[in-house]
Amino acid sequence: MLYATTYQKAGLALLLLSSMLPMASAQQFRLMAWNIESNRPAQPPVSDPAVICRELTEMLQADSTKSQLIALSEVDPKSIKSLVAAAQSGLQQPIDYVSSASGGFQDTDTLLFMVDSSRFQIRDTIELHRYAGLKANFNVMEDDQEDFGALRARSPLAVKLLDQSSQQTFWVIVTHLARGEADLRTEQAKLLRQWAIDHPVPIIAAGDFNFDYDFKTQQGNPGFQAMMEGDTWQWLKPDPLLDSNWSDDRRVTDRRVDRYPDSILDFVFVANQAKQWQGESDVVVRPNDFPDSDKTSDHRPLTAVFTPSPASSSPAK
Repeated sequence: MLYATTYQKAGLALLLLSSMLPMASAQQFRLMAWNIESNRPAQPPVSDPAVICRELTEMLQADSTKSQLIALSEVDPKSIKSLVAAAQSGLQQPIDYVSSASGGFQDTDTLLFMVDSSRFQIRDTIELHRYAGLKANFNVMEDDQEDFGALRARSPLAVKLLDQSSQQTFWVIVTHLARGEADLRTEQAKLLRQWAIDHPVPIIAAGDFNFDYDFKTQQGNPGFQAMMEGDTWQWLKPDPLLDSNWSDDRRVTDRRVDRYPDSILDFVFVANQAKQWQGESDVVVRPNDFPDSDKTSDHRPLTAVFTPSPASSSPAK
């Protein structure tokens, strides 16, 4: 009888202890988004892939910028292996990655998303060429065009992730929206908004959106307005706001003059349950990063730190 009583008490104590333990929740993680400025065929070099790789390794080694998710835009496909090796060297963790097929029509300019695979697992990938009657790229299956089937622009790259620390799933959309085609950029933003509405799960969108957000007017271009319509997306607005892109003023010879001062092109947005996560983003400023040289990128990286909430642990669709 004494053995039975002791056993029952021990079982009750374990039951009470287990009921007091918190539900498994995701640990904090950081995402880095960076337009690394690729070179163009038959054009003078604007960056050096070896320098970009070295800078990426250094940032991933530093505690303040160590990131488990890395979203790169303007990537030359020939440099992907080197960039993956640079990320692995910086994090000292195994890296899994996915790159997009679109964007390489003439400029060999694509998207690359890398993850620390000891923490995150890539479950699915989709290039959002078209959705709900909206287009995010040129000439997708339009046989009346001379260059039938060409994907000239960069379609947003949606990646479904499993966070192995909590078993949460969510989506990250890597972006580099159109620069010179304002109408396409606005339609890309509308597509992202509709996709988020139709997929009511945690979503992060990060990258170069080319939204020309002006610090003085607190306004962006029509693409920004389309993205923010209806409060589907929430911008993790850096504080303080810092210029994320350097563009030489073509009217003067002094390269120290920025053509578009006090504006930001690079953003991190969250939608659906990800709005309830603790999250904040920052523009990464490094010594002598602006004005850039013909070896470094003309964009500053963005980082965003997230602490997901257990309430958002429903499976992503």
